[in-house]
Amino acid sequence: MQQNTLSKIPVPSSPSPPIVLIAGGSGLIGTALCKHLVTMGAQVRILSRSAKTKAAPTSNPSFYFWNPQTAEIDDNALTGVTHLVNLAGAGIADKAWTKARRLELLWSRTQSADCLAAALQKASEKAPTSVQRIVTASAIGFYTPGEVLATEESPGGSGFLAELTGEWEKHSAALGAWAPLTTLRIGLVLSPHGGLLAPLLPMTRLGLGACIGSGRQWMSWIHEKDMVRLIMHSLFDPEWPSGIFNAVAPLPRRHLGFMRSLAKALQRPLWIALPGWPLRLLMGPRSTLLLEGVLASSQKVQNQGFAFEYPELDQALHNLIKNPAPKT
Repeated sequence: MQQNTLSKIPVPSSPSPPIVLIAGGSGLIGTALCKHLVTMGAQVRILSRSAKTKAAPTSNPSFYFWNPQTAEIDDNALTGVTHLVNLAGAGIADKAWTKARRLELLWSRTQSADCLAAALQKASEKAPTSVQRIVTASAIGFYTPGEVLATEESPGGSGFLAELTGEWEKHSAALGAWAPLTTLRIGLVLSPHGGLLAPLLPMTRLGLGACIGSGRQWMSWIHEKDMVRLIMHSLFDPEWPSGIFNAVAPLPRRHLGFMRSLAKALQRPLWIALPGWPLRLLMGPRSTLLLEGVLASSQKVQNQGFAFEYPELDQALHNLIKNPAPKT
């Protein structure tokens, strides 16, 4: 199997290391990305609402204050930045989709993009921008769930998730005025430290893993390491084009097959089947996250020369469960 490791990505080294500014750097993907960037010699800056000072820290990573709701951002945050990554956004599955929560999910994404765009505009008025590449997150929730293969040219779907991602991408598109912009429509990220596997691992270890609903809904997933590698390529590969790319592994699985592979990796049985109606009753519209799935294509990133280290689910689960990444 061909592997395209992080070490092959051309990242400039000292005395002129890249300076990467990350919004959403404390999340699941942001934390893993930050670790790899630091390891490779980049200077990492993380935007944080809880930063104690607006003075430029000297540690790596360093933290800079921002508040997207009030459009505040440390004036020093963008100084000398060569690459920008926006992963900011409230967790889609964390809370019930009340009217207030829907607004929070929307604003956490659109206001973050708007705040960064305004900061880039302000910085460019003082000096030519040093930003060479920008990567921003989106999600495969943009597409219509079902059996039709979703490529980057597929139309957007309907409903809350599609509307949310559509607005997210509209606001993020403004960032492309300052540097080539890559938008990654991210699938289900597999990590031993959170995300999709957080609730599934403990239940399945107890022998209580379950097939939910019909079991035929698609799960377009990606290993955490490949997610980080894809962002790295989007940032540093000089031949990587701007545009929209699906961030999913080449071999999606139906839900039943996914749960069977997870149970097998944990050496546990899978014998429980749960109908969908109780989830719809308990979770309301949020139940679509479990009961509906998008069949997303990874062909565009493969056409660009990206080789997945974990293209197959059983291999990915074995790596995550048998050799989990060390906690930080």
